[in-house]
Formats: sequence, C-alpha cells, structure tokens
Amino acid sequence: LFLEAKAIRTKVLGRKHPDYAASLNNLAAVYGCMGSFEKAEPMYLAATALRAKVLGENDPDYAASLNGLAGTYLATCSFDKAQPLLLEAKVIYEEALGKKHPGYLATLKNLATAYCGMGSFDKA
Repeated sequence: LFLEAKAIRTKVLGRKHPDYAASLNNLAAVYGCMGSFEKAEPMYLAATALRAKVLGENDPDYAASLNGLAGTYLATCSFDKAQPLLLEAKVIYEEALGKKHPGYLATLKNLATAYCGMGSFDKA
C-alpha cells in the first residue's frame, strides 16, 4: 500500500512535494520494521533531504525523518551516526513543539540508546 501511495503521489504531486517525502519516510519505516536496513537508509536519506529543502530544517517533519534515519543507525549499531541526527532532532522538537511532545520524548529515548551504545552511560 505504501508503494502504491508513493506511485500515486509521484504521478499527481511530483518528487518535490512534502507528501512524496512522507511516502519515502513511510516506506523507510516499513523496511526498517522488516530488518531491511539497506533499503531503509536510502529512503530515509532521500526523505530527510527533501524535507530539509521543501519544509526547512526547523520543521518537525524534518526532525521525524532525522529520528527515523537515526533509528536505522541504532538498529545497525552505528551509534556514532545516530547521535548527531538525534541531537539535531531534539533541538527542533523542543523549539517547535516543546518538551512534552511525543516526538521530543522519543528522541530523548533514542539519544539515550545511542549514548549507551557508545559507552557514554553518564550522558544516557
């Protein structure tokens, strides 16, 4: 279904529309759930780049893509790649939506996981 939505959005909206980026992000999440991280990463990278360009780097949807990409890196134990993405997402969520928002809280959890994986237990 996500592939169908992506195809429709591509045809109707084009590849520079925020909804196309949402389709990429959704597909990346599915690939991540399947353990196909080699497919998830490029989808997240494309969604993140498009959201940065179209929505700006202060947008919560951009932060969601950063968090998703970081999740892929956490799942593959690439903690050093995940950490800077999560720090950026944390700032965006805090400034745009506040510390009580679920996206902010999920980012804190993921950042703590990254720090644990890096052996920085005092930061976790």
